[in-house]
Order: sequence, then C-alpha cells, then structure tokens
Amino acid sequence: MARIEKKSVVLSAVALAVALALYAPCHSFANDDTESFNVKTEVKETTAQRHLRLTSSLATDTVMVMQEDSSQKYLQNPHFGDSATFPLRLFAKLEKNPWHPAPFMPILERDLGCFYGVPPYRVPQDYDVNTTPINVTADTLQGTIDQNLLYKGNVVITQADVTLNADSTEYDQSNTTLTSKGNVLYKAPTYTLSTKEQVESNLSSNITTVQNAAYILNGSVGSGTAEHLKIDDANKTANIDGFTFTGCPPDDKVWEITAGDVELIQGEAFGEAHDATLRVKGVPVFWTPYINFPISNKRKTGLLYPSMSYSSSKGFDYAQPIYFNIAPNYDYTFTPRVMGFRGAMLQNEFRYMPFAGTRGAITFDFLPNDRRWDLAGDNHQRWMFGIQHFSGFLNNDLTFNIDFKRVKPHDYDYLSDIGSDNAHVTDNHLVQTFRSAYNKEKYDVSLELRKYQSLLPDYASVIKPFSMLPQLKASYYDTYGNLFFRTDGEFTYFNAPNENQYHNFSSSRFHLEPSAKYLIYNNRGTELSAGGRLFLTHYEQGDLNDLPSRYRNQLGFTSFDDSVNRALYLIEMRGKTTFERKVFDLRHTQTFEPEIQYRYIPYKNQDHIGLYDTTDRLEDYYSNFSFRHFAGIDRIADTNAVTVGVTSRILDPHDREMYRVALSQTYSFVPTRVTLNPSDPINRYPSSPLSASFDASPIEPLTMHAMASYDNETNEVTAWNAMSEYATRDGFKAQISYRFAKDGNRTLDRRYVDLKQIGLQLVYPITPDFKIIGAMYRDLEQEENIDRKIALRYEDCCYALTFMYEDYNTPDWSDLTREHEKRFGVQIELKGLATINVSGDDNPASTDTYLIDPFNPTNLNR
Repeated sequence: MARIEKKSVVLSAVALAVALALYAPCHSFANDDTESFNVKTEVKETTAQRHLRLTSSLATDTVMVMQEDSSQKYLQNPHFGDSATFPLRLFAKLEKNPWHPAPFMPILERDLGCFYGVPPYRVPQDYDVNTTPINVTADTLQGTIDQNLLYKGNVVITQADVTLNADSTEYDQSNTTLTSKGNVLYKAPTYTLSTKEQVESNLSSNITTVQNAAYILNGSVGSGTAEHLKIDDANKTANIDGFTFTGCPPDDKVWEITAGDVELIQGEAFGEAHDATLRVKGVPVFWTPYINFPISNKRKTGLLYPSMSYSSSKGFDYAQPIYFNIAPNYDYTFTPRVMGFRGAMLQNEFRYMPFAGTRGAITFDFLPNDRRWDLAGDNHQRWMFGIQHFSGFLNNDLTFNIDFKRVKPHDYDYLSDIGSDNAHVTDNHLVQTFRSAYNKEKYDVSLELRKYQSLLPDYASVIKPFSMLPQLKASYYDTYGNLFFRTDGEFTYFNAPNENQYHNFSSSRFHLEPSAKYLIYNNRGTELSAGGRLFLTHYEQGDLNDLPSRYRNQLGFTSFDDSVNRALYLIEMRGKTTFERKVFDLRHTQTFEPEIQYRYIPYKNQDHIGLYDTTDRLEDYYSNFSFRHFAGIDRIADTNAVTVGVTSRILDPHDREMYRVALSQTYSFVPTRVTLNPSDPINRYPSSPLSASFDASPIEPLTMHAMASYDNETNEVTAWNAMSEYATRDGFKAQISYRFAKDGNRTLDRRYVDLKQIGLQLVYPITPDFKIIGAMYRDLEQEENIDRKIALRYEDCCYALTFMYEDYNTPDWSDLTREHEKRFGVQIELKGLATINVSGDDNPASTDTYLIDPFNPTNLNR
C-alpha cells in the first residue's frame, strides 16, 4: 500500500446534479414530501430515546424481512434450530452492506427487481479534499516516489468515502497526473461512474477528464452516459458533451433525454443545457435549444406538470400549474384551468413557513363565468376560499390549527360540480375551525371556535348544527396506586345561524365530570374494578321560539328553561377474566373471555334542555359497555342495567389473532326514561339488541369481517354489515362488502328507507405489467348506482400508462334530483421525469373512487 499526500482526485457529483436538473422544469413544494416544507427544530436525543428509536427500527426491519417469501420458505425447513437463528444472521449481513434508496427519484419497492444491482445511496461525508489522504492498493507497484509510479492489477484508490477501481493507474511525478486505464469504476456515495477508457486527473490543476462514461445514481432510477466529461474542481465547474439521462434500466431505455452540452457550476442553484431532446422509443417528442434547470434543493419559478380529464359536466378539463418561487419559505402556485362546458377557472395557492414549527396555505379558486350554473339570473360567478394553518411551540405541546373553507353563499353544488382538495365536510356542512391545544403529561387544555356553512338549501335541510363560539375544554388525570382519577371540564357557547327560521338563538353550557376507578383485583388474566362519576352541568338557554317550528311540532319541545342545573352520578363495577387452551396441533391457542358490567345512573327529566351537539349512538359490542347512551352530554340517560359480553379468539403459534368472535347484550332492570327528543317513545323492552362481531384471517391473503345487531323484541336484524377480501402479494385483490340498516337512509324527498348497499372491488393482474382495476357501489333498495369505476394500467420499469373511466352519483339541490357524472382520464408517468395526472384523481390506478375510499374493517391483532 502506498499513501500519496497530494491534492486529491475528486470527480464532481455531476451525474447527480444533471439528473436533478432534468428531473423537472422546476420544483414545487407540492411535488416534494410534506416534511420538506417543515422546518424542524433540533432536539437533543437522550440515551433512552435513542435506544427506543433503534429498538423500534430493528423491530420494524425484522417484521419486513420475515414477511419475505424467501424468509418464510427458509423457516419451513425441518432444521428448526438452524432456522431460528436466521433473523440474526440475516441482519448481521444486512448491517454490513445496507441498501438505502435515494431521497430523490428513489427506486420504489415494486421496481426493485427492475434495477437489480444498483448500489445503495449513502450520505456523503464532509471532508477537506486537500488534506484528506489518498490510499492506493494494487497487486504490483513499479517505480519510486520521486519518479513515475505504476500500479497494476486490482488497483483501488480511496479518499474518504469515494473509491476508484482500475486495471492500472500511473502517477506522473513531473506533471502530478494520475491516469487510470482499463475497466475504470468510480464509486461515490451518491453515484457510480464507469468507463473502459482512461480517466486522467491533474492534481495540480484539479481537472479531471473522462471519456465515454456511464453513470448510475445510487439508490435511484436515474442513469445515463457522457461522451466527454471535464471536471474543474479548482473553479467548481463541470462540462459535459454528449449527455444522456433516463429513468429506465440501462438495457431498456423506453425514454431518454439527450443534450449536446451541459454546464454546471458547483455552489450555484441552476445549471445550463443546450440542444436538449426528449426521446420516447428513440423518437424525438420534445426539443428545446436551451434550458436552465435547478441542481440543488433550491426551487425555481416555472411550469409544473399538468392534469387533464374529460367528464360529462365539465367537458375537457385541463389544468396547468405555474409555480412562483418567492423565497425559500414562501411560494405561490397559479393554476389556470379550462373546463370545456363551464369555462375558465383561476386557482391560487400561497404557502408560507415564516419560522420553524409554523406553516400554512391560503387558497382561492374563482370561476368568473360558469356557463352551466347560475345563482340568480345572470350571476354565474363561483368561488371557494380556504385557509389551512398549523403552528407548534414548546416541542409541539402548544399547537394552533386553522381549517377554514367557504364557498359563495347558496352555492350548494360547488363541491359536487367543481371539487376541492382537503375540504372538511360534516353532514353536508363545510366545517370552519380554529383550535388551540396545550398538552402535558397529566393535563391538557384546548380552545376551539367552530362554525359551519350549509351545503343544503333550506327546503332540504332538517336541522342545522350550532356554532361553538367558543368551546373551552380542560382535563386532568393521574394515578395513585390502583386508583385512577380524572376530571374533565367544558364551557361551550352555542350560536344558531341567523337563517331558515333561526333567529339569533344562543345558549351556553358548563359541564364538569370528575371520575375515579379503583382496580380491586388484577392477576392471571382476571380483572375486577369499581368506579364512579359525577355529571355536573349548568345551562343558560335562549328562547325556543327563536328556533324553527320543527323543534316544537315534530321533536316535541314545549319550552327551554332559561337556567338549568343538572346533577347526576354514575356507579359502576366491571369484571373480566380470560381462559386459554391449546387447540388443533397444540401450537394454536383459543381464548374464552367473559366480562360483565353493572351501571347505575338515576333518572332526571331533561326535556327542557336543548340538543346542541348530541345525537343517537350506534349500538355495537363496545358501546354496550359504555355508560353513554347518547353521543354527547346534553342527554345523560338513566341506567340500571347489567351488560354481559364474551369474546373468543384463535391465536396462531406466534400469538397473532386468526379469528375473533364477540357477543354482548345489555339487560335493564328498569326501562330508560330519558329520550333524545321529548316526542320519542320510551323503550320498555328490557334487553338491548344483541350485538355480534366476527373478524378472521384464516390464511394470510384472506380477511373477513362481519357485524350485526339483532332485536329480540321484534325478532329481526336491524343492522348488519359484512366484508371479505382476498389480496395477494402479486397485486391481486378482490373485495365484496354489504351493509344494511333498517330505515338507515334518507332520500332527497326526506323519506326514510332501508339502507341496502353492496360494494365490489377488484384488482386483477393479467400479466406482471398489465392489470385491470374496478370498483362498484350500488344501492339495492333505491336501485341506484352510487359509484362505478374501471381502469386499465400498464406499468413496466420506467413508465406507466393508466386509462380510467368513472360514473358516480351527484345530487342536484336545485330540483332535488340525482345526476350521474361520467369522467374519463389518462395518466402518463415517466418514472423519474414527469407525471401527467387525471384531474381530481392523483391515483387512478387504485380502487379509490370519487365518493368512497376503500378500506378493510378487519380488526385483528396481527
């Protein structure tokens, strides 16, 4: 081994810079991960926190590795003693040579097979190239230190975290030049460069030249070639002639970018390229004589990639975002959007991050003239305004959030006609909130201001929600031995909208709820506890006559007391035990878990108290064990009842749940007299509906879920739902779901009908590269299709093409009818370069539909 204390041989990360440069015309916050817009405050990590982080990381990695097919097959061998050590041996090997994707244009998990052999990405070391020594090893060395040195055979030259391999390297003392020849391979943390021709580096001038080189961006899909590469480390510049770049595997270049010459200056934010051409299958599809592009994380003003689609109500829909880089922590995106049937639309988004822990966005969408809509006469203007804001202080113990969206008054169809991202809608009302919270280990305090904008016309609206201006909450909780105690407090000022027969109605509520629970016995799977709770509430109420007549004529309210004090208490006891036995091959475990609970709350008439944020509650296994008969605190139901439940599970040899069955029912010794509305009848039947649930995953690809409520009084099932899904690792997925609720749906003409809806989802890979995606939801009771979608997707290693068609149901509130919106779109993705999306659908190749997101309700401890 020889050590040369000279100026270093450093090849600039030109390939990386150029790849970033040609990745997009400009960079936007919208194209980066959300965290890239967040400035994080560094907090010194304690030893305990570091240990927890490393332990969690190891556990996650272990689970991921053990789920691989190869791991499962290895563990099935008869030498269980050998296979038991497999995870440790495997991780020892991975730790020596971990593979990490790049932070830019990373190789996704589904594409790892396409880019086999790509070196892992490593974070570059920070070192001084002039003082860090160069180490050289070779099979043979000829010459002396004051003359030329010739290294031959397996030459390896290293400096810090970069390595150069060659068949031979000659060091010329007279002109301080290193010349490497024969299968030269240069490995840096972020890229790898190879050439069969010589690489010459002048240590005095710090100029390196490379001929006919190929490069790979480590951990990334990016690769390409350079006919002539000149790197001037002294002037921090790089020039490339005959440059190519692609996001495809080197042996399958479906698309490629070529440029006559490229110039980069280290430290500058942007580079330059001349005579740049995008070629698809060798055919030029785009050419520009000059392009100025970013070569760092700094963003630049320019065009972002567009989105387009065709729909029955909008016609051809094209949106072209234009990005303005105002400052590193401020940007603005202006998006002209053209809808063939409706006209032009102007979308605006301003984002800001003035300091660490604070970020937000202000949006304003404006349609000057929607040809298919009018509010009154010739008024065709439509708009939506929104603010989203977050601030966190004191390590995010103190937070502030704003979520505000508003459309033009009486524009009830804006979301169904135009659509909007991140619009928080509850029961056809846009939610407008400001919330601040302070959370500590034993207490928390929050303040919220909430208003609503109705998306229903007056003739279709039943009862509008009350605004909370404000709602102040506080909680304190702690333990002392086996005693757990908690106190919750709340003050809320309710205000009704001054519209639709509401006349400035307002009320206030103060509620205090201290509670305590004592663990009497807890040993060997058996638990017995007792507890109590107080409900102390004071109301100052407005005049019932200021509310719509429906409150009196249909709900049965006769008057509201101006001032009300309500004091109630709860006493409860609960016990649970668990029995286990080995079943099947004596490696599986079956549990039997009975539990019983008694609750008592005395009766108090509450018909003179309004309903401000309280409604009925869905009955299921878990709600039967809750003392809250209603969702909300405006009604505290009297209770003298016992609830019995039983759960049984089947656990596999790794104690993961395979099956779970649960049954529960409540028996009341005295009928509950408190009702939600004064006109509601009292249920004198002593037993609640029998609630049952079932979850199963008998084999890894198959999951099942079912839940039902059976009314013993009427001997009928009042609600049930079921789902079964089969999903394999090769991308196949089939799901069927059904839900039923007696009188659980409301038509546009205000009739209550049974809810009977079926859903189907399918992802079928016809070939490894081609698959068909479908989803359908239908209302069987009203014989109406809710949403139907079908998509065809072709995806190989470097590009994807998706064709999508969707037909979904939209309400027209002007005449209380349903209409069907039909949408067609094409998504074109050149991996590592660009994606042209479908308007309103960022992932058309999934079973997500416009109205319903897919989900799997199976709740097993896996």
